[in-house]
Amino acid sequence: MNVQVKKVYRNYYLNIISALFKKLGLPQLIDHLVPVDPQCQTRVSDAVQAIIYNMFDGRQALVHLERWAQEIDLEKLIRPGLHPSWLNDDALARHLDRLYEADIHKVISTCLIHIYRKEGLSLRAFHADTTDKTVYGAYESASLEALQITHGYNRHHRWQKQIGFGLVGNEDGIPFYGDVHDGNLPDKTWNPEVLSRVHEQLKQAKMEDEWIYVADSAAMTKDTLAQTKAANAFLITRGPSSLRIVKRALAEADSPHIPWSEPFTLAERNGATYRVWETSSTYEGHPVRLIVVESSALDQRKGKTLEKERTKEAELLREEQAHWERHPFSCREDAEQALASLKTSLHPRFHQVKAAVEEIVRPKKRRGRPKKGAEPEMETRYLLRLDVEFDQNAWEQARRKASRFVLVTTVPEEWKGQQMDAQEILKLYKGQISVEMNFAFLKDPFFTDEIYVKKPERVAVLGYLFLLALAIYRVFQRRVRQFITPEHPLKGTGGRKLTRPTGQAIFQLFQYVNVVLLELPDGRIQRSLDRSLTPEQRRILQGLGLDESIYV
Repeated sequence: MNVQVKKVYRNYYLNIISALFKKLGLPQLIDHLVPVDPQCQTRVSDAVQAIIYNMFDGRQALVHLERWAQEIDLEKLIRPGLHPSWLNDDALARHLDRLYEADIHKVISTCLIHIYRKEGLSLRAFHADTTDKTVYGAYESASLEALQITHGYNRHHRWQKQIGFGLVGNEDGIPFYGDVHDGNLPDKTWNPEVLSRVHEQLKQAKMEDEWIYVADSAAMTKDTLAQTKAANAFLITRGPSSLRIVKRALAEADSPHIPWSEPFTLAERNGATYRVWETSSTYEGHPVRLIVVESSALDQRKGKTLEKERTKEAELLREEQAHWERHPFSCREDAEQALASLKTSLHPRFHQVKAAVEEIVRPKKRRGRPKKGAEPEMETRYLLRLDVEFDQNAWEQARRKASRFVLVTTVPEEWKGQQMDAQEILKLYKGQISVEMNFAFLKDPFFTDEIYVKKPERVAVLGYLFLLALAIYRVFQRRVRQFITPEHPLKGTGGRKLTRPTGQAIFQLFQYVNVVLLELPDGRIQRSLDRSLTPEQRRILQGLGLDESIYV
């Protein structure tokens, strides 16, 4: 029996992403939103899937995507009959233009709402934040409404050409709203605008109940508070330290009679401990709750600043000490005056300084060699002695103050039958890490490498496809985590036990899954895996409701 190997596809985890994409019904939805052009051999959903799967496979420029498509199992990943040559850069560019003309923001927003419905995700609280992405080259457009790719300062205060990403998602990091905006749009402008848009998406999802908007300190503005109320929402944000009501709350928190809560933790293990104290105030006519939080984990930047201050203070005190030892006084009165002046000028934060006048009697210095057998003439001098000692209590108190921050919220103390105390507000705010982790995906060169297109409209569409890829990635990760428990962890590469595996850690388990196309003597083509799946691979597929059929 003469069986020949016709092709070997290095498919690994792409088949899982493809199966998930189709189970969510996204190809049909995209083709409904951007109807098929009868003159095209490909559909918009074909182009979207090809670009997104290419992102998951280590993204390349569109000009190389046709060659990449020849190396993957297109018929299994996208649809039967699809030929790699149909995914050339001209065809893909035309589909990007059609997506833009169909209102790419509306297309992706509809897809995200659809994902939330299919996954049955909660619409109770959302976390919002923005980031930037550097782009290169000259981008020209005849439209003034196109994405403005402009120079601006990035998060590291570097001047660069960039676009902005805005994200609003749940605690699992699954975007409910996303946008690609101008490169120099400030967060203080973005927050009130996006609140209105998220409210419209919630209406579209037939959900007009109250919800919570969690954002960083840029949201603490009059416009954001007003728009939060208009959007039937409540705000949780971090109060800027320059704000008067924040300064007042932090000053009050230093009082010895303040009833701080008992220490508590939010993480299961090895997490920081917190104490909270709550007060209230008004800001621009809006009543707000102020929650002062004290964390055992000092912010890294604040910790470095404190260390620098302590080191600098110790050096200055050593110099002061050496100076007065080199310059004694001839009379006690002058020494006493200098001592009084020194005590007034010294205000060390981290050291205790005891200064006193010390009388010393020493031989008087004269010119020339003393006569043989002559008794040395003695003189009395007065030194300022500084006894410097590190103040551990003051240091701990300074660290404690530096580890405090203030949360500002409009959430009532009881909401939807649940007590929304200070601890619960802190817990919701800490979920902000979910949206920040998404930026690691959007900035990872493996998934979102440089953007090699000439028109800002196509840059915008690619940016929105990055957001859709992010949503698929987070849904995949969430689904796997639902059946991975501390009692039954996932065995990762190298034998590591994973209880909350990342999507990339799961991808690594499927790194060497290949599909072999065998040509039988009668001309039929048979698919086969090049090796049996491991127990962990089968466990993941079964947990996702899949099996080997996604490959063969």
